[in-house]
Amino acid sequence: MDDRMEVLHVFYPGAKKEDWKLIDAGIRVQAIKKTDGQAGIVHYGTEVITNEDRTISALLGASPGASVCVHIVLEVIEKCLPHLLSTDEGRARMKAMIPTYDVDIKAPTNAAYFAEQSRRASELLQLA
Repeated sequence: MDDRMEVLHVFYPGAKKEDWKLIDAGIRVQAIKKTDGQAGIVHYGTEVITNEDRTISALLGASPGASVCVHIVLEVIEKCLPHLLSTDEGRARMKAMIPTYDVDIKAPTNAAYFAEQSRRASELLQLA
């Protein structure tokens, strides 16, 4: 625990050992969920769990890869910090980072917009 606290102090100097508890989380998480009165279904992967008053969120599951990390952060912001997106300035900041934010890119009417954003991303990232 002392080693972990030492590392935590790098990010959060005010952390107190008595406020933290070490818990073995395991290597893989399997969530069993009941849906519509059916028997439980096993889910693998990652899931964001948020408490009722939306003051804390936790990521359940194995370490997420790049393919889902942005989605996870957006889910936490939308659930726990919705005030950040409730203003024109907040939405504009999000659109500056993620041009397709709040756009249904699967809708046929947005196909040209998606194609342009995809082309622009490839150009910026210097992809062949």
